[in-house]
Amino acid sequence: MNEEEVNTPAEETWTSRLGRWVNIALAIGALVSLIGTFIVWGEGAFGFLLAFVVLFPAALVSALMRWWPRHSAQGVRDGLGWRRRLYITAAGIAFASLTCLLIGVGWFGTAPGTMLLVAGTMLLPPAVILGLLAFSLRDRERLAESALGPDEPIVYQAEVHWGVFIPSILVITATLVLFIAPLGTVGHVLATILYLIVLPATAAHALTVFLNTELELTPNKLVASTGLIVRTSRVFDREHIQAVGVNYGWLGRILGYGRVGVICKDGTSFKVPGVVDPDGLRHIVTRGL
Repeated sequence: MNEEEVNTPAEETWTSRLGRWVNIALAIGALVSLIGTFIVWGEGAFGFLLAFVVLFPAALVSALMRWWPRHSAQGVRDGLGWRRRLYITAAGIAFASLTCLLIGVGWFGTAPGTMLLVAGTMLLPPAVILGLLAFSLRDRERLAESALGPDEPIVYQAEVHWGVFIPSILVITATLVLFIAPLGTVGHVLATILYLIVLPATAAHALTVFLNTELELTPNKLVASTGLIVRTSRVFDREHIQAVGVNYGWLGRILGYGRVGVICKDGTSFKVPGVVDPDGLRHIVTRGL
């Protein structure tokens, strides 16, 4: 028996104990922060509420990570570990949000009910965004692998620019500014609208473009696909392409990305947003037309 085999059980025991104490600490912190929202007034109550919004889902996610069944004896495929963590995190935050909302509705009209409703509402956007992220990263075959034959080599693969996330970042920044600024009820209402409606919408669009956009070129075909929940895909014969258009937004002009539109001779069209160097792609596609 080598040294590694001797040390492994002790290491696992130490890790198991540490994970158990982390779970207990998060649970106690969530309970203390929830109690603090009831007994403290003013800004202090809001601080405890923010702590509860963070600690309660963190305690749930930590517990799920620790006790969720695994099939470790069968080995772990590449990417399965972080995907599993992402799925559990999304499920934990969604469950925490739903729990707070249901209990808050049951206790509607009371101080605890109001606090829990606010906490559940604050957890909704992260739950939606992480759920969409987990859904978009599920195992899915690339269109080029199923639509192209072995004799169709890919000569160009377009990239998607990280700038598609900038609108979401701007929404988060505006939400914080409106909430912190001395604008009273108007500022809080506007911040709530941005946080609950605009942020999930912009984040969903960014995830759709960045993670699920596929644009590849072979000597004879152009493969294009985009979409999050419902994915739209097209395979164009290059000889049937009539024109390729490019549209830049103000951010795209600064950072060098834009939307590419493909128009076919039969009148159909397809648009792919967030493409890096769309003018360069247009020249490559139309070179042989």
